[in-house]
Amino acid sequence: MRQILFAGAIGLFLTLVGTPLLIKLLARKGYGQFIRDDGPRTHGSKKGTPTMGGIAFILATIIAYLLAKVITGEDIRYSGVLVLFLMTGMGLVGFLDDYIKIVKQRSLGLRAKAKMAGQLIVGIAFAVLALQFPNSNGYTPASTRLSFVEDFGWSIGPVLFCVWALFMI
Repeated sequence: MRQILFAGAIGLFLTLVGTPLLIKLLARKGYGQFIRDDGPRTHGSKKGTPTMGGIAFILATIIAYLLAKVITGEDIRYSGVLVLFLMTGMGLVGFLDDYIKIVKQRSLGLRAKAKMAGQLIVGIAFAVLALQFPNSNGYTPASTRLSFVEDFGWSIGPVLFCVWALFMI
C-alpha cells in the first residue's frame, strides 16, 4: 500500500512539474499542432498547440514506479512492468500520431488503420504476456479461468482472453 501511495505522490509531482516544462520545450522547438491552410478558420486557434504531452505522463509514471520500488525496498514485479509496457506501447502509438502531424505536417496524423494496427499489436502482446510468467505462487497476471466454469482449456481460453483484453483496452 505504501508503494502505491509513494508512486502516486511522486507521479503527481513529476507530472505537475514536468508537463509545463515539456510544453515550453515543445513550443520553443516548434512542435505544435499543424493546421492546413484550406481548413476551417475556427481551427486556426489550434495552430501551434503543443502535442506529445503524453510523454510527460508516461515518463512520470515510469520514474514514479521505479522510485517507489527503491523507496519501499520492494522488488519490481512482472505485473507492474507489464502495465508499464501497455502504457508505453499505447503512448508510442500516440507519439507516432503526433510526430506525423508535426514532422510530416499531415494534420490527421496516423491513418486510422495504422493507429488501429498499432493498438492491436500492443494489446495482443499485452494479453499474451499477461498469461505468461507465473509468480512464486504459480499465478500469472491474468487468467483464462472464470469462477463459474473454471478453465476453458488451452485451445479456447487464451483466445477468448485476448479478445476480452483487446475489448477492455
